[in-house]
Amino acid sequence: MSDNSESVKALELLNIETVHANGEFKFNIEVTEEFESWFKEKEGLKKWSEKRFDSWFKGLISAGIPEVHRILLSEAVDAQTGKPVKDAP
Repeated sequence: MSDNSESVKALELLNIETVHANGEFKFNIEVTEEFESWFKEKEGLKKWSEKRFDSWFKGLISAGIPEVHRILLSEAVDAQTGKPVKDAP
């Protein structure tokens, strides 16, 4: 991942629902047309590759970039209650 700031901006083009259950987070992701176009160009793809996207997304999460975590966790909801997950005090 050569340019993290570009990837962070691209992450904001996705519609992501973050769900917390049993101590883990699950991401339900809807890929927008704008993101798909950006991603295919960045990766040199002619058509969408779910495998390549999964690798990119997992790499971005594991990179430990605070802005990525803020984006993904800012609107996390509890799977059982559907209520927002709050940071521990």
